[in-house]
Amino acid sequence: MEERARSCLLRSRSTLVKDIKASYLMDHMISDGVLSPDEEEVVLGKSNRKEQAAALLEVLLRKDNRAYISFYNALVRENYGDLAGILHNDLPLVSPEAEKSFADGCTSFLQMKLSEGGVPQRPVVFVKRPELLNQIQKKLYQLQNTSGWVTVYGMAGSGKSVMASEALRDHTLVSECFPDGVHWLSVGQLDRPDLLVKMQSLCFRLDQNQSGESCPRPPSTIEEAKERLRFLILRRYPRSLLILDDIWDSVVLRAFDIQCRVIITTRDKSLTDSVSGLRLDVPVDSGLEEEKALEILSLYTIGKVQKLPDQALSIVRECKGSPLVVSLIGALLREFPERWDYYLRQLQKKQFKRIRKSSSYDYEALDQAMDASIQVLQEDYKELYRDLTVLEKDVKIPAKVLSVLWNLEVEEVEDVLQEFVNKSLLFRDCNQRPYLYYLHDLHQTPLKCIAKPCCRQSRRLTRVRSI
Repeated sequence: MEERARSCLLRSRSTLVKDIKASYLMDHMISDGVLSPDEEEVVLGKSNRKEQAAALLEVLLRKDNRAYISFYNALVRENYGDLAGILHNDLPLVSPEAEKSFADGCTSFLQMKLSEGGVPQRPVVFVKRPELLNQIQKKLYQLQNTSGWVTVYGMAGSGKSVMASEALRDHTLVSECFPDGVHWLSVGQLDRPDLLVKMQSLCFRLDQNQSGESCPRPPSTIEEAKERLRFLILRRYPRSLLILDDIWDSVVLRAFDIQCRVIITTRDKSLTDSVSGLRLDVPVDSGLEEEKALEILSLYTIGKVQKLPDQALSIVRECKGSPLVVSLIGALLREFPERWDYYLRQLQKKQFKRIRKSSSYDYEALDQAMDASIQVLQEDYKELYRDLTVLEKDVKIPAKVLSVLWNLEVEEVEDVLQEFVNKSLLFRDCNQRPYLYYLHDLHQTPLKCIAKPCCRQSRRLTRVRSI
């Protein structure tokens, strides 16, 4: 670690130890690959919060520039804006170790922009998806001379956030289109007070980058924060990119509708219908090609695809190449290398609660990740979605079948199904006329958990099966 960065940590140690909660920060640092699970266990083994914070700093002081940058980004993401401000002036601009974690050809200019903007570093286990990467970058180039929105959408665990951050690891793209910087904001599901905190955090970060100026007081309302961000972006960072990661609500997008360049990741591609400006969509497939998925398993376990056991291919096929499933199982197999058969059985039995791993991802288990999308549906749509338990594995059906189930006109059914498709809760085969609809295997278990059998539903099922 550079001496100035180390000195900053030493000078600030008492303040950091007093305020931070180490467990919140370590998830991000593990995801960045700068902290190991063993080191996390040592820190969490301390008896109280202050001792854990002190232990984390001791570990950090023995590491490189990349760890300092990761720690700084973790503070920003967890809304420790004042503490991040203490570290900001001593951020390393060039880190040989950090450059290894970025794409080939990364420059000090690009590394500085990504670090200052809080862009997550590449995961320790990463496989390239060149076609998807090119699609995202082509859309971003279209924002070079105009404000607008690029929406990267897909179902839970499809790799949206990883690919959005990977698209920014391109010197030419950032230097030509966004020379004023890229600003990453992790959003998630939140209420208005939490939204205000996120906006205040971004205001602080943008103000902090204006050297020699004292930061104004934080905005006290969402409307005030929106106007402050509008001023900062349009006057000081007109050629910058805002990245809003994991968006669930159009209210959030309206709060950031400030005539700037934005890329969002979401499960619901219809959210940008509520905002102004150019709108461009990039769908993310729910599953990887078998070769890519096997590569992930090999990187987590024995290093070579050719040496993977037969169960590896069965696991990939059972989950249809879901990046989330493959990564979770790969991480578990790294710790329990003898459990190939066990995890394959759990997938086959749809026992997703048994496949869980503590990580920086918002959900520890597969069923939680899938169920989150269902819970945001309005109540009448939830009831209709429950009825999709009638869909068998890998079977595609037309809207007409569901019109019988729901006792609705086909056109009304198509409108409901469009909502489910928009939210990545259902898939549509557009190669057929009429369109055919089907579920991903990962949706079926949470569906069955929320379904409430009753006489009415039983009569419905009988009616559908008679078609």
